[in-house]
Amino acid sequence: MKNLFWAVLVITLFLFFLTVLIILGINNKNSSKFTLSDTPKTDYTGQDHETEMLNIIKDLGEPYLYHFGLKESDFKKVSDAGFNVISGNFDICASDEDVEFYLNTAKKYGLSVIMPAGSGEAEWGYVCDMPVGKDQKPVWQGDLVKDWIIKWRDYENIFAWDISNEAGSVMPNSDKGYYLTSPQLIKAYETVKNTDPQRPVMIRMNGWFFYDFDENFFRKGNPFVKDTADIVMVNLYSNIGEYNPDFVSITGSRAKEAILEIDPDVDIIISLGIWEESPLWHTPSPEQLKNDYDSSLKIDPVGIAFFKYGAIDSYWYLPDDDLWDVLLKIIEK
Repeated sequence: MKNLFWAVLVITLFLFFLTVLIILGINNKNSSKFTLSDTPKTDYTGQDHETEMLNIIKDLGEPYLYHFGLKESDFKKVSDAGFNVISGNFDICASDEDVEFYLNTAKKYGLSVIMPAGSGEAEWGYVCDMPVGKDQKPVWQGDLVKDWIIKWRDYENIFAWDISNEAGSVMPNSDKGYYLTSPQLIKAYETVKNTDPQRPVMIRMNGWFFYDFDENFFRKGNPFVKDTADIVMVNLYSNIGEYNPDFVSITGSRAKEAILEIDPDVDIIISLGIWEESPLWHTPSPEQLKNDYDSSLKIDPVGIAFFKYGAIDSYWYLPDDDLWDVLLKIIEK
C-alpha cells in the first residue's frame, strides 16, 4: 500500500506540472499574437508633440535612379533645413543596396524614415517590372510585405510604415475604380502590426474628398474605419487650378474632425503640395505657401509634410526652385 501511495502521488504531481506547462505554453503563444483590441497605441515618435513639430519632406528621391538619384549632400541639406522625417518614392521592388544607402545616410544626418509597406504597387500584387493585366485588381501580398519589414525593421531610424497612398488611386487600373477597400486596409494594418508592433502604421488620404463633399467623406476611393492606421496623413494640395486661400483650413478641419470621430487615437499630419507637374500641378507662390502653412498650424497636427523633393536628374528637384529658400525660412521660423 505504501508503494501504491507513492506511485499515485508521483503520477498526480506529474500530471499537475504537465497541465501547468501546457497552460503556460498556450498563454505564451497567444500573447505573441498582435490583436487590435489589446494593443495600446503608444508615443512612438520619441518626441514631445507639445513642443516639437514633425517637419517632413516627401518623395526624397526617385525609384528609377541609382541610389534614388540622391547624394549624401541631399540628406545633409534636408537635415540642415530643419526637417526631421523623410519619405521615399519607392516600394518593395527597391534593391537592398539602394535602401541601405537611404536608411544609413538618413541615420547619419539624424533623419527618421517613413518606409513603404503597402503604399507601393508591388505590395498589392503588381509585380515588379512586369506587365499589368487589364482587369488586374489590387491583392494584398502579406507574406512579401512581412519579409520586407523583417528585413529592415532593425533600423532604429524607421519612423513608420506606410500602407496606403490615397487608397491606390495612383496604382494601375485605378481608372476602373479598383481602389483599396476598408477590409483590405485592415488586413494590411494587421500584417504590419503583427510584424512590427512597436512602430505606427500610416495611410495617406486624398484631401479633396473633404472639400468636394459636405458629408459621407469616407466613400469609394477614400476608405477609413477604426483600426486601419495610427497616423493619417491628409494630402491637401492646393497647387492646382485657381488658388483658394481657404482650401487648407476648410479641408484640413473637416478631415481632422471626421477622422477623429471614427478613431480618436489617430494622429493627423497635414501634407502640402510644393511641386510643378504641368499642366495640372504648379508651384505655389511664396505667399500661397506661407498661407497654407499657417493654416495647417491652426489645425494643430502632429506634423506638416511637403511634397515633393524629387531628385537632381528627374523632372523635379526642389532645391533648384526658388521655393526651396522660402521653405527654409518657414521651417526656421
